[in-house]
Amino acid sequence: MQYLPVIPVESHLRIILLKLEMQEELDGELLDREAEHRTGAFLADLDHFIAGGEITIGDRRNKHAFLKRLEPEGEQVWELRSIDPNPSVRAFGTFADTDILVLTHMRLRTELGGFNSRAFKDEIRRTRQIWHGIFAPYSPLTSEKVTDYVNENVNDLRNTQ
Repeated sequence: MQYLPVIPVESHLRIILLKLEMQEELDGELLDREAEHRTGAFLADLDHFIAGGEITIGDRRNKHAFLKRLEPEGEQVWELRSIDPNPSVRAFGTFADTDILVLTHMRLRTELGGFNSRAFKDEIRRTRQIWHGIFAPYSPLTSEKVTDYVNENVNDLRNTQ
C-alpha cells in the first residue's frame, strides 16, 4: 500500500510503498506510549523522502547516510536508516523504479548485530523473499547510477571517500 505523509505536502516527488503488515505495525506503535516518539521520528524520515528532501546514499563506512545498498549489492536490498533518536530503525526494501521505494519490514538496529552479521543476512534474504512473493516475476531496479534510484536532490557519499 502507498504510504501517505503524516503531514500533507503539496507534491510527492517520490513514492514509498509499504507491505500491509509494516503499515499495521507502525499504526500500532503510534498508539504505544513508549514507542510513539521513535515511530514518529521514523515517519518524519519517510515524509522527508516522499517530499523530495535531500537524500544521502552511502556504504558501510557512512554512518549518517539516509540510504544504503546492502552487500552483496547484486541482491538490490536497501536499508532506509532512521538514526535519531536512539534506538535507530532500519527499514528494508528495494526500488521498483526510480523514486519508488518498496519497504518490506523494519528492525531496530540493536537487533541486527555488526556488519555482515547473520541477522543482516537474514533480513536481506527476507526482503528478497517478500519481494518475490509480491512482485514475481519482476525484478527490482538494478543500476550502478545513484540517480536511477533517487532522481534528484541526492548526495552520493560513496564517491567522496
